[in-house]
Amino acid sequence: MNLAIISTNKDKYSETFIHNHVKCLPANIHLLFDGYLPKRYSYDKGLSSGEIAAFKQKGLRLFRQKNDDPHHELTKGLERYMKHHRIDVLLCEYGPGGVEMLPLAQKLGIPLVVHFHGYDAYRDDILSTYGKHYKSLFNYAGAVIAVSGHMRTQLIALGCYAERLHLLRYGVDTSVFRPIAALREGCTFVACGRFVEKKAPLHTIRAFKQVLDNFPDAKLIMIGDGELFDAALELVRELTISGSVEFTGVLKPQEVAGIFCRASAFVQHSVTSTINDSEGTPLTIMEAMACGLAVVSTRHGGIPDIVGHAETGFLVEEHDVNGMAEYMCRIISEPDMARRMSERASEKALNEYALSNYTDELWRIIKLQKNN
Repeated sequence: MNLAIISTNKDKYSETFIHNHVKCLPANIHLLFDGYLPKRYSYDKGLSSGEIAAFKQKGLRLFRQKNDDPHHELTKGLERYMKHHRIDVLLCEYGPGGVEMLPLAQKLGIPLVVHFHGYDAYRDDILSTYGKHYKSLFNYAGAVIAVSGHMRTQLIALGCYAERLHLLRYGVDTSVFRPIAALREGCTFVACGRFVEKKAPLHTIRAFKQVLDNFPDAKLIMIGDGELFDAALELVRELTISGSVEFTGVLKPQEVAGIFCRASAFVQHSVTSTINDSEGTPLTIMEAMACGLAVVSTRHGGIPDIVGHAETGFLVEEHDVNGMAEYMCRIISEPDMARRMSERASEKALNEYALSNYTDELWRIIKLQKNN
């Protein structure tokens, strides 16, 4: 099967789930990327690339007019590409990508699968622009994928047909993220993700400050970067806890897994942002669980789907910094309980969220579209 994966980005570090689609789906993968209406293509899973607008069939010479509309030129290039490579199915990452590719899919009669991931189902600016076209997208798409029960409900409210909607949570690469026989550092917490409003890294830091007041040997490792990175650095300085907080920047998955396997618990204070941006189901939490980390997080998006309160971690309401701090303290003060949570978290992630289970089901959904 010739499968075109439409992705806004090629190698954004925080989009492991899309990298896994490109790497693991057993098809002839054509990665079309750089914008919701993609500008570049790759035959070799992103190792090399070319410009869509400049694509031409062998033996066909193209002449550009000086006043050509760039959007029109790009659209025609995509059409030539799809026809030449006999694309069987489009897998559009994010709702806006599906909207942009919809007219071409309709024109060429190519089945379309749209995979929602998070902000594309919630954020005000997306819903006020691309969201106006979601009903048309849902009318044509053979399958729509949601990554959490909360998102599934939201997409139905936006006009998606329940019978075309599939609830499919991400999968963890257990060859990288798995528990190892290592001595855990009893007072070390780790957070991993973009420093953005919906992940509320400043709330995590404030909660950790309360933990530090009770357990002076505690440590917090924060992995990633983003628009709130400088604000996080400044808050740590203001709270005079710089010696207890480590900022690593962006790390490779193997490096992240190494830190996970040494830490005591994973912490993430996800919230709904001021523009209604929201999480889907954070893959990083699932990866942390696979490494044997109990989780302290919030009742937000798809997080309650995967973290059982008082079973594999603790959940608090959004913006409840004090509650988060209390549960982090319990992780330290009740090591037997924390160990049991860790074991259950690892067992749940490895048994229910293996990457092969996820990609097998996604591939089944995609194949159904070609055969319909």
